[in-house]
Amino acid sequence: MSYMRSEVRQRQILACAKRVFAERGFHAANVSHICEAAGIGRGTLYQYFANKHSLLTAILRETLERVRALMETMSREAAYPPAETVTRSTALAVSQKQLRRLLGVVFDDSDTLRILLREAVGLDAQVESLLNEIDEVLISIVERDLERAQQAGYVRECDPHVAATLIVGGMEKLGLAALRSSAPIDLDLLAREANNMHAIGIMSDRLKPG
Repeated sequence: MSYMRSEVRQRQILACAKRVFAERGFHAANVSHICEAAGIGRGTLYQYFANKHSLLTAILRETLERVRALMETMSREAAYPPAETVTRSTALAVSQKQLRRLLGVVFDDSDTLRILLREAVGLDAQVESLLNEIDEVLISIVERDLERAQQAGYVRECDPHVAATLIVGGMEKLGLAALRSSAPIDLDLLAREANNMHAIGIMSDRLKPG
């Protein structure tokens, strides 16, 4: 086997663990399943991770870092154009695009979606703390965006934190519903449904019709 740098090997193990957890469930999966999927021995895996629990927390921390990076990127983006120059249909499309972007960062594949919304929930205090932190950063991203939209006249007067909590909760609920279906996860559909559920109800009358 050709030499593989440690960072690459670690990412390979995490990718295989993610797939195994999603397919088998966290409780049914064991280290042997992950080693078999990664094509490595237990000794190699234990050089990087103490056990399957540490693999799960590493997957969650990766997700948290992606979400934090998105928050930093969005904080540097340009302000909204004046509401009087933008049609409602255009504003809806922009809002949907932002939600899709957020979903793409958090749930970069259906395995991550399944782990975050099903396998990791209620596991233990450490995992719950990571899930709560991911939720808090997601809500902060949406809350900041709503505050910017309010200042530009896109969104009516409302509590941005409450609205952001509802939006993130709605996306998570739609994600759970999608997991119960045998159809492939459609993040575009999730973004559209979450957007339609919330955005139309919070838009300002100052936006041009159209």
